[in-house]
Amino acid sequence: MAVRSAALVGGALLAALFTSGCMAVEENPLDVNSPRSQENVSAVQQTVADFGEDPLNLAENGATLCATQPDIGYQEFTVLVHNEALETFTLDDVTLQNPEGLTLVSAEVSTANREGHHKAHGEDDGGAHGTHSAEPAPAAPAETAEPAGPVEPVPAEGYNITTHEYVNLVVAVSIADGVDGGTSQGVSVAYSASGQEFTGTHPLAIELNRESCA
Repeated sequence: MAVRSAALVGGALLAALFTSGCMAVEENPLDVNSPRSQENVSAVQQTVADFGEDPLNLAENGATLCATQPDIGYQEFTVLVHNEALETFTLDDVTLQNPEGLTLVSAEVSTANREGHHKAHGEDDGGAHGTHSAEPAPAAPAETAEPAGPVEPVPAEGYNITTHEYVNLVVAVSIADGVDGGTSQGVSVAYSASGQEFTGTHPLAIELNRESCA
């Protein structure tokens, strides 16, 4: 009887402790699967106001290039752009920065992978973002050139660069009439998202001559 009485007393004591909260177990102490508060959501999601003046980081990784103008009357230069933000940006305008003796003939966009090459169907970009590149593109495709990507170049104006997308921004530049060559100090891009406007200039310094580079 003494053993049974001790057991009953012990059980009653444990029950009292749980009831009083001294040994109570908190429901879901790790907050697993709990609804996220609005404060927590805003802390991890970027807003357009957080992006700064140039969220596409066009001002990084410049280059200085010299080329001769081919017989077709213009030379193309390619800038690789990567949208690292959680937002889609619309390209509104592309211009040459401080051009002297050069004219922008056209600005087009084609899809690319992180190295800047045309992206084939089903190809995974993979890897981390490298650098923006700028290089003269051949005025006409060579016989040994790789096949073009599945998407034909489209006008840059109005193109939407989605989040994490890589694109080639291809500018066709021509020497103005009456001069033997010219220069430009960059490629300026005006773009927008959610009603906010941005401007970035890729520091691609171009020298284009009719005969040869000095």
